[in-house]
Amino acid sequence: MTQDLLKTIRAMQNTAIGNCRKRIEAAAQKPKKEKDNDEAQSNREKTLYGVTSLLKDKYGL
Repeated sequence: MTQDLLKTIRAMQNTAIGNCRKRIEAAAQKPKKEKDNDEAQSNREKTLYGVTSLLKDKYGL
């Protein structure tokens, strides 16, 4: 039973990591122009954020 749980946990971890990689790749392929416009707007409205918020703003995660 322990083996089954470990396999399940590993499968879930691999799935989560794969999904994150897909989202990062999709965000990286955004057109540069769109990114520049977003950055210009965020610079105007910029406030202090945490690490998660910065990653979300920068990469669209």
